Amino acid sequence: MPKKRIVGLDIFRVLAVFIVFLFHAQLFLKCDFGPADSVIQMGAVFMTGFFMLSGFVLYLTHSQTNLMQVTTLKKFYFKRAIGILPLYYFFALLFIVTLGQESLKENLILAPVEILGLQSTFSSIFTVSHNDGTWFISCLLICYLLFPLMQEVAKQISSRAKILIIAFCGVALCWAPVIVHFYHTASIYENPFYRGLEFTIGVMLCSLRNDAIADKFKFLQQWKFFAAEFLLYAVAVTAALKIGIPGNYMLFDFIALPAFAAMLWSLSGVKSEALENSKILQFACKISYAFFLAQSFCWIPVFKFQELTGINNGFLNFAISFIVCILVSAAMHILVERPATKKLTKILQ
Repeated sequence: MPKKRIVGLDIFRVLAVFIVFLFHAQLFLKCDFGPADSVIQMGAVFMTGFFMLSGFVLYLTHSQTNLMQVTTLKKFYFKRAIGILPLYYFFALLFIVTLGQESLKENLILAPVEILGLQSTFSSIFTVSHNDGTWFISCLLICYLLFPLMQEVAKQISSRAKILIIAFCGVALCWAPVIVHFYHTASIYENPFYRGLEFTIGVMLCSLRNDAIADKFKFLQQWKFFAAEFLLYAVAVTAALKIGIPGNYMLFDFIALPAFAAMLWSLSGVKSEALENSKILQFACKISYAFFLAQSFCWIPVFKFQELTGINNGFLNFAISFIVCILVSAAMHILVERPATKKLTKILQ
């Protein structure tokens, strides 16, 4: 990892995770977020930002590493595996035991695909077992597998070629959901190919930071530009819904892709000593992965509370679910993710 974290990218990670949580709170608990309701309704679009961020950060982290050497490539894959798989496997087992509806036979049939992280290649099992909560992990694993090749390509091509790749990925991502909508085909929301294109955009965008062309846009790396970009994104999403664009999340990539690219660019260069030293922000980043997964367990306590008390208050529902999610994610990080990572890292050393 870089010696010093880039605080702006940490902010984007926490923001993306939180907005996805708000989206789920609206979906499952019918929470009302007032003027922000339209943006939250399309909160799932922030998964696009999450994959772009993942590609951006991974290139930033390994831009000086030669992943074409066998020893470094092994270390890269091992680090990615120990950073994502232990908690994923723990969550999958916990979900099957506590919330799963599938029989033993069904779980055994699914097991090889889920152990290998290939469930996102089967769109029809998106809602089976824990897959609607772990599809993004499957997509990430495939992206990580391909990253060394992406990195090497990014290092060797020109700025113009990188921009063309970003443009190609952008056009494909904007047009594919139109085909889905027009012909009523299977959703591409959890499709690893299209999520891989978002990841690729992040890689190429980050690689452009080292090119001469980037110097012309350094002035955009300020907090005020990020604030303006986020506001424009919110206004554009709200306006798109008002004029009748269907609420298919991937259809909003024509807004999300340029907006998130601009935000990542701005946030990759901002400074804040207070935020850099913030223990709260650091901890929020550390539990962000667990927080994604913990959301599967935070809605049932709200429903149980409603049954026991007869109280159905939007703010209270949100508060209970958020507190439960924080507690569960912190427990998973402290008791599972952190010790597993430390132990497995010793094996690497």
